[in-house]
Amino acid sequence: MLKSAIMRKHLGWIALDLDGTITDSTHRAPKEVVDFLHSLEDKGWEIVFITGRTFSFAYKVVGEFDFPYYLAVQNGADILLMPHKQLVARHYLDDKVIPVLDMAYRGEEEDFLVYAGYEQGDFCYYRPERFSPKLTEHVHKIMALSPEPWKSVKDFDFKKGISFPLAKCLGAKQAMERINALLQAVPEVSATLIRDPLAEDDVYLNLVTAKQATKGNALRTVKQATGDGGPTIAAGDDLNDISMLEAADIKIVMATAPKEMIPMATIVAEHGQQHGIIAALNQAIASVH
Repeated sequence: MLKSAIMRKHLGWIALDLDGTITDSTHRAPKEVVDFLHSLEDKGWEIVFITGRTFSFAYKVVGEFDFPYYLAVQNGADILLMPHKQLVARHYLDDKVIPVLDMAYRGEEEDFLVYAGYEQGDFCYYRPERFSPKLTEHVHKIMALSPEPWKSVKDFDFKKGISFPLAKCLGAKQAMERINALLQAVPEVSATLIRDPLAEDDVYLNLVTAKQATKGNALRTVKQATGDGGPTIAAGDDLNDISMLEAADIKIVMATAPKEMIPMATIVAEHGQQHGIIAALNQAIASVH
């Protein structure tokens, strides 16, 4: 049984998305938020950060937290007890998904990315010749903002039997909706459609992970691994946060979230740039005591 800190009173769980939930426009957590979450952990709340981002990206945000916490990256493909990077659970895709995604993209001019995982250096593999000029420009923008290394390849010709945490499909909304519908019929994978938060234009993503790698499952996995119960508060701002919110007793939805998420909210929070998560968590905690 895992324990995330020295023995102390356990009050419950707080599960948080990163981008747009605890971060500001710099993609960092403001000091006020860092200090506030530290105070909650001191009081006995277990903190779980659950993100669709790579470990390299997430660590830029959570690396400043000097208390024990859980970190689930790439929608829960890897779940770690931090700060010592103790592996709690892993759910990876195998290489058989590559031809499935190639088939799904048949007739499309765009492509998908393949991520290697934090133990393999968080490499992002991409095939530049398969992207349109518009998406090539966007891919270069992602690269410039990404801490993980990118590797250009002609084809995804990986060693047989290799596994990886995430494939990220890119394209226009209509194309991504079509591909998402196709992937819903593949039993081994989970595919979540979101608007690319780094895009100014019509660029959407399908985050493709192993079936067990969802934010909701990541939250349940950590709770089961520790054996600790108590109320669960979750906060997020995008469609891949829905399963995490569904697994919580109190659901905080950021005001900037897609409009279809607002009805599920127990609390609607102001944007991360206004430190809205602090007021929302205070309200949520007050409601369970």
